[in-house]
Amino acid sequence: MKKEKDARKDSDQLIATIEKNPDEEIRISLREYKGHPFVDIRIYWKPADGEPGPTKKGVTFHPEFYPEFRKAIAALEEALIKKKLVDREALEAALAGDA
Repeated sequence: MKKEKDARKDSDQLIATIEKNPDEEIRISLREYKGHPFVDIRIYWKPADGEPGPTKKGVTFHPEFYPEFRKAIAALEEALIKKKLVDREALEAALAGDA
């Protein structure tokens, strides 16, 4: 069974890691399960020593839902800007830095 897990890890593609706090990080990955691709956004806990481990906190969905997800994220972004929880110029600068 361990070999199956290792093979799965080889097909996973880590897209981004965001530090949530000293004990947790958010990982965004493109994963494969039983030959099918999935987007996985999950909280990982970080032990004092060793590799971070996934928690049950997260969401996994088929890439066919990505256009709807992206539309929802765009709406969330506008709501955050409108409520002044995120500064539009700072957001644009951060996005330009990733290009």
